[in-house]
Amino acid sequence: MKQQPDKAAVIYLGSSALYMEIAEQNLDNELKVLEEVEYPLNLGHDTFAGNKISFAKVDEMWKTLINFKKLINDYQIQKVKVIATTAIREAKNRDYILDQIRIKTGFSVEVFDDSQEKKYIYRGILKRIKDNSDLDIKNSLISYIGTGRLGVAVYSDGYIRSTQNIRAGSLKLSEILGEIQERTNKFYIVVEEYLSSFTYMLKSFLPQEKIDCFIASGKEIELISKLCDVQQKNGFSYIPKDRFFELYNEIKDKTPNQVKKMYSLSAEKAEILLPSMALYKEIFNLTASDTIIAPFVSILDVILFDVLNPKQAKQDEIDFYQNTLLSARSIGEKYNYNRAHADKVEEFVLKIFDETQRIHGLGKRARNLLQVATILHDVGKFISLKRHYYNSYDLIRSSNILGLNNRELEIVANIARYHSRKDPKKEDRSYYKLSNKDRVLMSKLVSILRLADSLDRGHKNKFNNLVVKLKENKLILTIITNEPTLLEEWTFKQKSNLFKDVFGIKTELKKKERW
Repeated sequence: MKQQPDKAAVIYLGSSALYMEIAEQNLDNELKVLEEVEYPLNLGHDTFAGNKISFAKVDEMWKTLINFKKLINDYQIQKVKVIATTAIREAKNRDYILDQIRIKTGFSVEVFDDSQEKKYIYRGILKRIKDNSDLDIKNSLISYIGTGRLGVAVYSDGYIRSTQNIRAGSLKLSEILGEIQERTNKFYIVVEEYLSSFTYMLKSFLPQEKIDCFIASGKEIELISKLCDVQQKNGFSYIPKDRFFELYNEIKDKTPNQVKKMYSLSAEKAEILLPSMALYKEIFNLTASDTIIAPFVSILDVILFDVLNPKQAKQDEIDFYQNTLLSARSIGEKYNYNRAHADKVEEFVLKIFDETQRIHGLGKRARNLLQVATILHDVGKFISLKRHYYNSYDLIRSSNILGLNNRELEIVANIARYHSRKDPKKEDRSYYKLSNKDRVLMSKLVSILRLADSLDRGHKNKFNNLVVKLKENKLILTIITNEPTLLEEWTFKQKSNLFKDVFGIKTELKKKERW
C-alpha cells in the first residue's frame, strides 16, 4: 500500500488578515502547499488605535476560524498549529479573545512574543541564504517589517551577530500618525521626521565595517517588489535602488485612496505602503547597497516545515543557537565586559553543569540559558561597580538577545541578578515575576554560576584544569595550580550555600599543585 504524504495546517492571526496554509510533505521531504487562504481582517487597527479588539471583529474572527476548520477537516489533517502576534498580543482583551476562540473553535492559540516571531523569520532567511549558492553576502543588514514591529539584524559570515527590535511597524505607524495624514499632502515628511530618531539609534548599533548588502523581508516587500515590476530568481527578488526610490517618489505625496486607485490595491495595502517604504528607505540608506535583496520568507512556511519535520526543526534550533551566542557576546562588547573572565567562567560553568546532570535533571535549553547568563553576568559593571548585579539584570532585560523569548530573557536576567551572594526572595520584583517552576530552574542555574564565578574571583585566570566529581552527598571541585588561591577558596565558601540549599548536597573545593 502506497504511503500517504504527511499533511499539516498552520493558521496565523495577523494584524491585517487571518492566514492559513495547508501543506504536505512528500517522501523526498519536499514541502508542497495545497491551500493558501487569506481573509482580510484588520485587527491591528483596533489594537493600535484603541488597545482592544472590538466585539464585531472577534465575532468575525472566530466565525472565519470555523470555516478554516472545515477546510482542515476536508483534508483530514491532524497536525494543526494556530499562532498570533502583535495585534492580539498587545490587545487588552487578549485573554478573553483566546478563551472564546478555544471554546467556539477548539483551537488553542500560541501567542508569539516579538522575539519569537523574529526568530522564525530570521531562521527562514538564513536557510534561504544558505540554500542559494548564487548569493555572495559578506556584511549585510537584514530587516523584517511587520505591522507592529521592525526588526533589524547585522549579518556576516553565515551568522546574525546582533539585532534590534523597534516598535514601529507599518500599520502601527499609520495608526500613530494617521490623524496628521488627514491634514497634509506632505505626510511623507512627517513619517520621515518621526523615523529619524530611530535611524539615529540604529547608526550606533551598526558595526564600523561597511554594510554592502541590504536584505528585506515581510509581506510589504513582496508588494513593493510587484509594484517595482522586478523578476524573481531562485525565490529572491532584486529591487534596484533607483527603481525603489522612483516608486517612493510616485506615492509619497499621495493619499491612501489615490494609491489604491493608482495600483488597484486593497484599502489595507494602500494604507501601509507609504509607511512601509519609508521604513525600508531609512534602513536602505544606512547601507552602501544599490539593491534590495528580498527573500519571500513567511512565518507560516517556517512553522509548517517545523510541524512536518520535528527532528529537523530540533536540529535547526540547535544550529540557530550559535546566533544567540554571538548576539550575547555582541551585547557584552557593547558594555565593555571582561571577555577573558566571562570566557573562563563559561568554561567552568558548562563543565559543572554537564557533570552534575544527575542531580539537576535539566536539558539542553537550560544549559543554553545558563551559558548566555554567564557571558553577560557582569555587564552591569558598565554602569556601576556598586551592586553591579542589579544593573546586569536591567541591561539584560532591556536587550534583544536573538533566539530568546521574553520568559527566557527574564530567567537569564535573574541569573545575572543573583550571581553574587544575595539569595532570591519572593519580595524581589524580578524574582516575583517568575513562575514557581522558573524560580526553581533559575535557582538551580544561578547556584552553578556562583560556584564557577568564585573560581575566577580575581579575574586572574589562575588555572585551566578543573576536575568535577559528584559523589552521593558531595560535589568536589579540584583545581590544579601553583598560584595562590586564598581569595578563590574564601569566595567559594561564601557562594556555595545556595547550591547546598537547592540540591541538598555539600560542596568542597580541593587544590592540587602542578608538578
